[in-house]
Parts: sequence; C-alpha cells; structure tokens
Amino acid sequence: MKLSRRTLSRLTALLGTLASSALLALLVEHRPGLPALPGSLGNPVTLPLVQGLLGLAAWSAAMLLAVLVFSHALRRLFVRHISAYPLPVPRPRSLSSGQARLAAAARRAGFPPPFPLVLRGPSEVAGEPHALALAVAPARDGVMAIAAHGLDLRRRAPARTSPPRLPRPSIALLGPPAVTPSKPSRRGLRSQTQQLLAYLALRPEGATADELVGVFWPDLEDHKARKQLWRTVTDARTRLGEVIARADARYQLDRDALAVDVDVFETLLAQADAAEEAERDQLLEQALSLVRGQPLAGSDYPWAAGEIRRLRGTIVDRLEQLGYLRLDAGNPTGALAAAEQALSMDAFHEGAHRLAMQAEAVLGLREAVAERFEQLSQELDSRFGLEPERETRVLYRQLLSQDADTR
Repeated sequence: MKLSRRTLSRLTALLGTLASSALLALLVEHRPGLPALPGSLGNPVTLPLVQGLLGLAAWSAAMLLAVLVFSHALRRLFVRHISAYPLPVPRPRSLSSGQARLAAAARRAGFPPPFPLVLRGPSEVAGEPHALALAVAPARDGVMAIAAHGLDLRRRAPARTSPPRLPRPSIALLGPPAVTPSKPSRRGLRSQTQQLLAYLALRPEGATADELVGVFWPDLEDHKARKQLWRTVTDARTRLGEVIARADARYQLDRDALAVDVDVFETLLAQADAAEEAERDQLLEQALSLVRGQPLAGSDYPWAAGEIRRLRGTIVDRLEQLGYLRLDAGNPTGALAAAEQALSMDAFHEGAHRLAMQAEAVLGLREAVAERFEQLSQELDSRFGLEPERETRVLYRQLLSQDADTR
C-alpha cells in the first residue's frame, strides 16, 4: 500500500522520537562515573585520568545530540499532527486602522472651516446650511467639485463596501496658508514647497524657471538655484501627485488635479455679479464662507504683499456689498455682522464704518452711531492727521437728524 507524504512524514517523526528516546534511556543507564582527580596540583596527570575525562566528554556530547534529535522529532510529530486540522478563520473587521484614517480624511472638506462672522439673517430661507454649495452651477467643474464633494460626504453617510474615494489635494490661501494632500501623512510639506505652491496658485498663467529662481533663490548661483527648484517641484509632486506641469518653459499648477480656494472664491464672485439680485447675496455668502481670516495670514513671503492687499481689498468690498444687500432685505443684524467682519480686516475702511452706522441706526442704537463716529475721528486724526471722509460726515449728521451740510 502506498503511503501518502503526510503519513510518511508523521511515521518518520514517530520513529525518530522512539529511537531518540531509546538512545536517551541507554545513555542514562550507562552513564560513566567521575574519574579520580589528583589530590593536589603537584601530582602528575595519569593516563586513567585522561581516559576518564575523554569518556565523560564523549558521553555528554552524545547526550546533547540525543536530546536535540528527540526534541526535533517530537516537535515535527506534534506540529504535523496539529496542522492537519484547519484553524478557525477570524471574522474580518469592517475597516482596518489605516482604512479608518483614510475614511476620516475623505470626510473632511477640501478647505478649512469658514470664517464664523458671516451669519445668515432671519429673512433668509431656513434649511440645510450648505445646500447652496450643491445648488450653485460651477463655471468650471474642476474648480467646484472639491467643495461639493466634501459637503456631500458630511450630509449623508451611505454604507460602503469599497474604500472611500479620497478628495483631491487642495491649496487654501484665504487665511493661513494650508496645503491638504489627497492622502494623510505624518510628514508635512517643506516650507519652500508650500511657498512655491502658493506662488503658482496666485498665478494661473504660471511662471518661468528664471522668474522662480529670481524670486526664491536670488542669492544662489544659477545652477544651484535651478537644482533647488527641481528638488522643490519634485517634493510637491511626491506629496500631491502631478499637480505642477511644465509647458512652454513655464511651470503651472494643474487646476484639474487640485483645488485652490482663491479660484472657487473668484468663480462665485463672478457668478454673483451675473446673478439676479435675489440670488446675489447667497452667492456672496458662499464665496465669503471660504475666508478664514487675513489672506496668507502668518506668512512672511516677500513677494506676496501686493497679492495680500488685493485679496483683502476684494474681501472687504464684497463684505460691504453683502451688508447693503442684507440691509435692503430688512436684516440690519446681518448687515452689522458683515460690517464688523470687514472692519476686522481693515479697521480704517470707511465704507464698512458707514454700513455699520446705518445698521446701528436701523436697530435704534443712536449712541453706538455717535460712539463709532467719534472713535473713527480720533483714530484717523492720531494716526494720519486726517478727518473722516465727507460722505461719512454727511451720513453721521443725517442719522442723528442734523443738517446734512459739510463743516
């Protein structure tokens, strides 16, 4: 009868166990005695002493070898025997720890939380706070998809059998600079890489290598500066994917591969300018909800001063526009909130001061109107040696029912 390989292996292991155990028993039975040692170190070494020591050493080596053979045969016998029976299959977990982290990243929006001072007024339709983000028809699908995708993940959580789809990388500049990769990582971006991404994000037309070298490494030799540029671009591509393209000797961000909050902001503002008056305030609110503070707050980019002033001026002007729309809609509280947010970004913007004074007057806060005007007058005089603009002075007198003529 032909034995199977498993049976033959078990039989060999059994025979090895029996043979080694018999050898162990035989060695124990015929254990040699200790030879007679000399009484002192001065006595000569005799031949019987040497033979006795060699015999004891040979017996010890044979004993050790028999123990090793016995343990090996015994282990093979029992391991083969146990492995013949299938182990119970553990129940699969729903998500591993790594998958759970990726799912948590997918539930986050592409940009950080909105600036909290833009409040919805009582005259607006109550409903889901982010419904507008999904209702606005984007001018560029690649720009708006990240906002809609992030909000949709928060509103509904369907059961998923496959790993969730991660949001694409994003760059947020309407506040402290923040670059969000598509996958979570413990290692952050290098400061030089983040600055290069911010520079290209504010320049849709891109920049040449000479321009980038002159902006970021003006003190280095040309070949060293270009090597730094290559390393920085490589670092950005490693962390975010192929988001920086090079065409016609220009480096540009691939706007279809990542989202930029400034792009979304300007797209919504363009839609607000083209929309009917009934929808304009909602589009402005959606755009201003991307503002998290002063543009590029906390950065010390020497090239960004003009961009910061431009973005801040746009935000303040749009907050003033939103405030007047709220005031016309009978929502002076919302108008005052928009004015205060504008003044938090530019304390000497008199258009925002005038908006706040009108909202306070509608709310019956005459003392607040007077106090605001006096404080503005003192700060302008002490800081610049100026007085409020004529339009501000005329409005102040009108609100306090005084003569509207200038002084």
